[in-house]
Amino acid sequence: MKRTLYAAGTALCLLLLLSVILCAAVTRMGRDGGLYARCFHAFADTRRFGVPESDYDGIARDLGGYFSGGAADFPYFNGRERAHLADIRQLFRTFDRAWLLLAAVLPLAFALIRRPDAKGFFIGLGMAVLLPGAAALYAALDFENAFILTHRLLFSNDLWLLDPNTDLLICLMPEPMFTFLAGRLAAVVIPAWLLIPTLCILGGKIKRSSSRCAK
Repeated sequence: MKRTLYAAGTALCLLLLLSVILCAAVTRMGRDGGLYARCFHAFADTRRFGVPESDYDGIARDLGGYFSGGAADFPYFNGRERAHLADIRQLFRTFDRAWLLLAAVLPLAFALIRRPDAKGFFIGLGMAVLLPGAAALYAALDFENAFILTHRLLFSNDLWLLDPNTDLLICLMPEPMFTFLAGRLAAVVIPAWLLIPTLCILGGKIKRSSSRCAK
């Protein structure tokens, strides 16, 4: 029973850690005007709107500044697009509060599982990997539906449903761009998340080795 509780606590702590890293990484990437500019040049096609590629850097800079809390008029976007951008900025603010709150709780959470139990730790690690692993597999197999589901969970309206015939924003940010960004996000989040379990495992091995040497 104690091992089960320890494993469940370990899984919860690791999922809290994942939430902190994920929220922080999303908001950092989402406010990076330079990243938007590189993606626009690589993926955007705005010819039907008469927006030349030379304007991409300025649009990207405006988006990065707006999501960071600055003001922007966005004359090239219509009312629906501007409303959706306001929703995204609010979402980033919510993520900021979430990762800061969870980060404050993490030390207490890890303190509750400080007693070493290698088997319980690995069980908890396996439990923690199941949920994000399943989500990552789903996204890899069907990114379009995963993208739609994510937006339905994150937004309470349908402003994110944009029309490439009338909305510039979706032509600046087509699906291949989000596929690229999802991969980039995973490349940052997964190693950072697995670093803590790795350090715990190595720390346990060093501690056991030290104990044997002392004997």
